[in-house]
This record gives sequence, C-alpha cells and structure tokens, in this order.
Amino acid sequence: MTGRALVLHGVRGSMAVSGRSSRRHGGATTCYSVEVEPGRLLVIDAGTGLRNLQHRLEPGRAYDFTIFLTHYHLDHVIGLPLFEPLHDPANRFVFYGTAHGGLSPREALNRLMGPPLFPVSLEEAEAQVEIHDLPRKPVAVGDVVVSHTALHHPQGCTGYRLQAGERSIVVATDHEAGSSADGRLDDLAAGAGVLLHDAQYLPGEVEGIRKGWGHSSYEAAAAAAWRAGVRRLVLVSHDPERSDDEIDDIVVQARRRFPTTWAGHAGMTLPI
Repeated sequence: MTGRALVLHGVRGSMAVSGRSSRRHGGATTCYSVEVEPGRLLVIDAGTGLRNLQHRLEPGRAYDFTIFLTHYHLDHVIGLPLFEPLHDPANRFVFYGTAHGGLSPREALNRLMGPPLFPVSLEEAEAQVEIHDLPRKPVAVGDVVVSHTALHHPQGCTGYRLQAGERSIVVATDHEAGSSADGRLDDLAAGAGVLLHDAQYLPGEVEGIRKGWGHSSYEAAAAAAWRAGVRRLVLVSHDPERSDDEIDDIVVQARRRFPTTWAGHAGMTLPI
C-alpha cells in the first residue's frame, strides 16, 4: 500500500470502460483511498475502482475500512458487492452517507446488496459492518478529519474535505456548477491543497442537451479552483466516451484558466 497519500483507484464517471483509448487514465469508476494508519483505510466511494484497491491489499491481513459515500448512483457503489474484504470476518467496515433520493445510506446499500440484484445481502456479509448517517460535525479517521457539504447533482451528492495537519484534499466528484451549491463548495475548498472536481462534460455540452444532468465542465472546475484559492486542480469523473487523448486536450484548455491543473488517473497519488 502507498503511505500517506490519497490514491485514485478509479476516476471515470457514469460507467466503467475498457480498451486502448482509456489505458492511461483508466476506465474504473470513482474510488479513492488513504491508509491513515497501518491496516486502517479511509475510502471515498465504492465504484469499480474498488477492485483496484483490492489488488493493493496484503493477502491475509485484517483491515479496518471507513467508507464515505458521496451518493448511491451505481457508478459510485457497484464495486461493493464483490469486494472480497467485505466477505472476510477479520475485517471491519464503517459506512457514512447522507440520505439521497429518499433513501438513507442503510436503505440504499440494502437495495444494492440483496435479491434480485445480488444473492448476498449486506447483513449476510461476513465482515463486521456499521452504517451511519453522516453527522453534521466533522468525522475523524485517525488524524484525518473529514468535513462535508451538499453538492448539486440529481438526487443529491456530498462533497468531502480531508484535512491532515496543514494538508487538505477536497473531493467534488459529481457536481453541476451554477447553483447555490457553488458557494458551499467554495467554503469547503477554501485554501485547500488539492481540489478534485467533476469535469465530465465540455462547456457546450453543459449548456446544451446535458444541462441538468449533474456534471460540470473543465471551465467550471477551473473557476471553482480560482474562487477557492486551491493550489492544485485535478479533473475527475471523466466521460466514458472520452479518450485519453481527448482528456489530455481538456487539460490543455483548463490550464489556460488554472495553470496547475492535471487530469486524474488510476494510480495517481496525492500527499495528505
């Protein structure tokens, strides 16, 4: 496992993809983790990138996972049912989430894991499992303090700030700019070291047929980074139809607005 860094295991939005055109940035959907202490992991979302995290774990070792879910759309939770550590009694899982789409985190996860969608219910998983509604106050996982705010996305989405001493990373995976939620995100991200921001669509797409679909453009991401005064912007939630070369072109355009911009890719590490 990588040490004190947030590792990006999946950065694709909406649907996982594979093939030559997505090899560099990766085709897995959202999942990030940081090992806050030996054997203790803080995880953001459980998309198909969760499988990449699984491949980094030491076989036979017991782990303690604290998983913060941004929301319950399939691309952010679909990796969970087949995550092998969930079916090992040596492991412990603590889930945090906010009610979205009229469902509590417990209700949403129980819909995901259970017939007819999956043969094993969450209650039948062998690991120790706790599910909590996200409290208003920050949550400490080791020495990493996690605070949050509501973003703008269909059925809702939660943005997170991970703070460890002077280092901070803000995660805004699914967010459509242009509402009062922008101000909340500005406050959450103020002065952060890194902002991971949704950049799934091109400006013309957001202004056209995909308006209201819950995602931002690289222009909106760069504007958010400037307003919040962050040091580094990482574009995530890449469109499943976007090739590696097209993502590179987006970074070139974004850097004209915010010079310290990179595209997130599977395996990227960000110190925390």
